[in-house]
Amino acid sequence: MQIKTAEGTGTEIKGVVGETAGQVWQTLTTEGPMTLTQLKKKLNGQGDVLGYALGWLAREDKIDMILEKKTLRLRLK
Repeated sequence: MQIKTAEGTGTEIKGVVGETAGQVWQTLTTEGPMTLTQLKKKLNGQGDVLGYALGWLAREDKIDMILEKKTLRLRLK
């Protein structure tokens, strides 16, 4: 079953989230740990999709999310 949204089907969204997760992985691989704000700038502020991608990577135990004061720092495991 596919979920219909204003932007397309659930299958299409899953593909976009997967691609964004790959971009996050590549960015952290080449540039090292960075804050969420820095990552958003690098990936042109992809908003919700970026959040979904980070959740995906966290669920797969691929990234660490470290809260430093009020800033979220991301790094690969």
